[in-house]
Amino acid sequence: MGDEYNHTRRRFVRATGALGIAGTTALAGCSSSKDGKGSKNDGSGGGEMADKIVFFNAGSLKDDPGTKKNIERFEDETGITVDVNEVPWSNLKTTLITQWRNEGSKVDAFNGPTWWLADFVAADWLEPLGLSDSHMGKFPENLQNLVTFDGKTYMAPQIGKWGNFLYDKQYFEKQGISSPPDTWDDVLALGDKVGNDKSGFGFTWANKDVFMFKQFLWQAGGQLFNDKHEPVFADKGATVFNDFLTPLRKKGLLPNGIQSMNEGNIGDAFVGGKFATVEGWTPLGSRALNEGWKKDRLGIAKPPKGPASRATFQDTNGVAVSSFSKRKKAAKKFAEFMSTPESCKTDMVVEGNPAAIPEVYEDEEVKKKYPKELRSNMKYNLKNAKSEVYRLQPQVDDILSSNITPVFLGKKDAKSALSKAQEDITSLYKKNKVL
Repeated sequence: MGDEYNHTRRRFVRATGALGIAGTTALAGCSSSKDGKGSKNDGSGGGEMADKIVFFNAGSLKDDPGTKKNIERFEDETGITVDVNEVPWSNLKTTLITQWRNEGSKVDAFNGPTWWLADFVAADWLEPLGLSDSHMGKFPENLQNLVTFDGKTYMAPQIGKWGNFLYDKQYFEKQGISSPPDTWDDVLALGDKVGNDKSGFGFTWANKDVFMFKQFLWQAGGQLFNDKHEPVFADKGATVFNDFLTPLRKKGLLPNGIQSMNEGNIGDAFVGGKFATVEGWTPLGSRALNEGWKKDRLGIAKPPKGPASRATFQDTNGVAVSSFSKRKKAAKKFAEFMSTPESCKTDMVVEGNPAAIPEVYEDEEVKKKYPKELRSNMKYNLKNAKSEVYRLQPQVDDILSSNITPVFLGKKDAKSALSKAQEDITSLYKKNKVL
């Protein structure tokens, strides 16, 4: 998807306003704040810098030590206190929407994924951050495109969480396998080489069947929507299943069932030596090293190449600021701080999350902690990751999930299921005046 496509998408998202948000089950009662209440004031007291902000974090800081460290740095350097409201990830989006549909000012800033942005921006719930070109220019263009609408940046990228392809060199050597799989066909060929005690290909995506499908769709040369915002994934999506995922399952190279594809189970199994390969959603490579693997055991490779590319999924979390905040100036300062090279480096060193800024991978502290292969492949994935920003994301993903999960499990034909998903999404978009 070229830059022209992304620019078209950004204009479309903003122009359609909040259509489709009100009246949906997931976002019931939401409405657009077209009068821009709260959007003119840059901070508390007529634009003065506030001495405190309220930050909604996805989950406990105990499990998010990189963010915790950066918040401490921010408070020390600015004197601004950050009151952290720890909201379980599964509840965060609903919590934010409940606040904003009532124009509540309790939230100043939050962290969340880029795929929430389209609906939030269209509803006028987020404040443009006003980040400079020099600040945003440190991020690759594919990531800039995800957080920019109508030329304005609405999220400061903070943490990268795209997949890394990992393999057990020790096990490969015992099986006489000299190199990691490079293509889809190579992954399938593992079925003739790995023992029955090993699953040949695992995913660490907890219940993220849609994310998995989208990554392989891009590898197959497809995309979810065309420039007219029509769903166009059925043909290439059928290729994903017929040429890769279904054969993987039939060869016994995938865990049984979508529920098993989560970081806890698969991550534990890989570190415990029960998986030959794994595509890690989280910083699993650094975890394996921290839990006793020697550097010469951990194999790291680029994602296996599909018919068109070896793209991985762009899942970057970032910090955004509420339109209804009374302390916007301080909140924007926080968003900018959390997305600097130093903050990205701190998060990577402390927690192992991939940095969203390419230059961080050349930092001496990062180089000292992580092997060259891990750093180079994280950097490759950052620059080659793909994603799409589209309206009514929860409903679209629900439609996709309900149709593709039976295909994953071998209970439905891929082409008919994906064609049905296209029809349902088209109807959804027409009903909500997106098409």
